[in-house]
Amino acid sequence: MIIVVGKWKKKLIRLGAVVLILALFAAVVPMVSGIFYEKVPVFSGWMKDEQPSGNPMRVEKTQEDTNFNQTVDRFVVKMQNFYHEEKE
Repeated sequence: MIIVVGKWKKKLIRLGAVVLILALFAAVVPMVSGIFYEKVPVFSGWMKDEQPSGNPMRVEKTQEDTNFNQTVDRFVVKMQNFYHEEKE
């Protein structure tokens, strides 16, 4: 079976142009992000080799001596006990 494609030269040139544009875009994006590395904060983390240090679930220490935190903790425990008693 023979498939005849009309205007194949024009289609081949158009395909080559699209591939060239995509290649240029792929090459320009890292260069532009390198230029904006110092000026735009969002790009500053892209170039680093991040090494996780310690526990990934680490959270900041907050003041635990406040009355609000103690009240919320007691409320959560009471709600958990209530739902556990209800299931039994």
